[in-house]
Amino acid sequence: MVKHVVFDMGNVLIRYAPAQFIQTFTSNKEHQEMLLKEIFYSTEWLQYDKGTITKHKIIDNVKKRLPEDLHSSVSVIMDTWFEKMTPIPEMEEVIKRLKKNEYSIYLLSNVSNDFYRFKHIIPGLDYFDGIFISSDWKCIKPEPEIYQQFFEHFDLEPADCFFIDDLPINIERAASQGMQGYVFDGNISKLLTYFEKIGIMTKEK
Repeated sequence: MVKHVVFDMGNVLIRYAPAQFIQTFTSNKEHQEMLLKEIFYSTEWLQYDKGTITKHKIIDNVKKRLPEDLHSSVSVIMDTWFEKMTPIPEMEEVIKRLKKNEYSIYLLSNVSNDFYRFKHIIPGLDYFDGIFISSDWKCIKPEPEIYQQFFEHFDLEPADCFFIDDLPINIERAASQGMQGYVFDGNISKLLTYFEKIGIMTKEK
């Protein structure tokens, strides 16, 4: 029986759209693609989420791969990449209803320590029983280790947990560690219908 509901953050609780963010720096399509590839889609970005590389090291590495006229943008992007993210406000009501039905609520997210600069925008944050971010633990979804560390840290039985993430691979890997879940596509009504189907209660008490 599900006792704990676990949320991913990006595109589940807050909107994360780096391609739109990059457009504020340049209208040049080629430059947009270069900045996206070399920053957000780079191995360094994964390492940043994992907490194994510094922001300054990323900036140095990325500048070596980009033309000089984009160098100034790199530092600004790394300092402000999260500032255009916005909450998905309807999720706060979902979280409140889960809490009223006595579920505990957790966050399990791949994110750098920049998280602590913007966590206040997460809807329903005050209702969370625990927060587990990849950079604090030096492991990252979909590595099995992050799920194992999460369960151990909060003393949770995987079978008692239900995970909502926007990436199928993260849900699949969580299932391999004993935690079932749901791939969130942005449709909250569908999510609530699925909750009802599997017996997760969200109705007002």
